[in-house]
Amino acid sequence: MRYRYRKKRLKFKIEKKNIVVLAVVGIIISCFFLFSYINKKITPILMNYAESKAINLATLMITQAVNNEVFSKMDKDDLFLSEKDSNGNITSIDFNSITINKLLNMVTNYVQDYLQKIEDGDIDNLGVSDSIFSDYDIESLKNGVIYEIPSGVVFKNSLLSNLGPKIPVKMSLIGDVVSDIDTSITNYGINNALLKVTLKVQVNMQVLLPFSKKKAYAETNIPVALKLIQGTVPEMYYDLNGLKKS
Repeated sequence: MRYRYRKKRLKFKIEKKNIVVLAVVGIIISCFFLFSYINKKITPILMNYAESKAINLATLMITQAVNNEVFSKMDKDDLFLSEKDSNGNITSIDFNSITINKLLNMVTNYVQDYLQKIEDGDIDNLGVSDSIFSDYDIESLKNGVIYEIPSGVVFKNSLLSNLGPKIPVKMSLIGDVVSDIDTSITNYGINNALLKVTLKVQVNMQVLLPFSKKKAYAETNIPVALKLIQGTVPEMYYDLNGLKKS
């Protein structure tokens, strides 16, 4: 009798162990399919939202770095080289390549420094007003989190967009900041020219979510200088209707 009782007891333990194993395997399989569903359906929605926030913040930092650090330390007139005749009239004008190269070097260094401080959460040493970050949470930025997405945004419903746990978004630089100068000269009136210098800055970065990451690019164009070159107005000039007198 004791043998049979022990045998039944042993059999019960074995069956109970099998149930536990099956339950664990079922949980693992369920988690696998759940994460697969999240990866296919929910992650793209969250990533697009996170990417837009990261690009907006990167663009803001580019503008702040250029305005606060670069423009305050340069004379825009130094960007141009002009020659005049004995009467003081401008005969030729060109861009100062040395000054432009210095400008690009400053832009690259300062923009990269600003973005690195944002990535590290060192916003106190940026030298910008807290009002600049009015659309962001200061405490989150100090922890290296540029934004926290409410998980309710996946429903694409304004009533549910603020519901659910917050998903932290981080940003990481994955390459050097690329800066370039775009120059253009256009006719302006009679014998006048308008020179325009535009700064183009591109940042290669990576947007990080707890379960995904994606490369993103922030690019912005910042007007640097406009210069009107006034030439001598002739006494006679031609237009489409023929000879005109000035």
